[in-house]
Amino acid sequence: MNLLSRGIAAIVFIAVLSSPLYALTIKVGSIAPDGSPWDKALKKIAAEWKAISGGTIDMKIYPGGIVGNEPDMIRKMNIGQLHAAIFTGMGMSYISPEIFSMSLAFLVRDDRELDYIMGKMTPYYEKLTLKKGFVTVTWAKAGWVNFFSTRPVVYPRDLKTLKLSVAENDAEMLQAWRSMGYNAIPLSTNDLMTALQNGMIEAYYAPPLVSASFQWFGIAKHMCGIRIAPMIGGFVVSKKTWDQIPASMRPKLVASAKKVVDQLYIDTKTLETSAIATMKKNGLVIHEVPADAARLWEKEGYKGYEAYVGKTFSRDLLTKIQGYLKEYRSK
Repeated sequence: MNLLSRGIAAIVFIAVLSSPLYALTIKVGSIAPDGSPWDKALKKIAAEWKAISGGTIDMKIYPGGIVGNEPDMIRKMNIGQLHAAIFTGMGMSYISPEIFSMSLAFLVRDDRELDYIMGKMTPYYEKLTLKKGFVTVTWAKAGWVNFFSTRPVVYPRDLKTLKLSVAENDAEMLQAWRSMGYNAIPLSTNDLMTALQNGMIEAYYAPPLVSASFQWFGIAKHMCGIRIAPMIGGFVVSKKTWDQIPASMRPKLVASAKKVVDQLYIDTKTLETSAIATMKKNGLVIHEVPADAARLWEKEGYKGYEAYVGKTFSRDLLTKIQGYLKEYRSK
């Protein structure tokens, strides 16, 4: 081999050694609007993962539901068209129905109780999602859910006169609302604005910041002051994609994502206060709930649990969560 050939061979060898051993593009779906706090957090995770991986991991984010609603994203992850997604608690329950047990109406009272329950239960839920082929990188809290409506809602009877949007593809939830006398209509998040505009629905439930981000409050100008349930979510990657990432790198990626979403929740509280003030300036009316109405709402929530027992989750699971809550409240 002459000197020139040896030189070329050496350059090629060095180039091979210095090149990444792999390159991975992760296509990520999200229903969060482009530019919303959740979208910005996802973009921050993408930037940090790229830095941690030395540029070998690149996220391509599809915000605002442009790749479909949450069931669509799950299907696309199953066939490899998407590799990851940010899901609401309802989206997570489409993967493993048991996860919905953390979001039952009036079960958990505040953030401290929620943190305690999540600490006890999420390892179990993560095993369930893993069996379905999904890795839960981190869980997220997205605030507390309130009713928004086109007419005032204070008592349960007020809501029963309105057409209420509930999550599509959840037969138990639909049955639970209807069995309690509500005019529940299954609907995709992506279709909610149109449905409000044409009168197909007159009420929905969501965190105030979500209502502000999607601009739904522009039509549903009344907010019921009682908090219904916590809204949780998760950043999920298909196991097939996760397995392509070196095992030594995964803990750093998990820690990075968790740090971002934990800070997001802190920021969300401030943003929510600001969002409520802005919505009020733009016509939102908040209706405070007296004690007697609060007791009636709690009774309504408890009635709904039975619609899920034996279908969405077992009675043993519900009893376990209630036991943890009793344990926490007795401290």
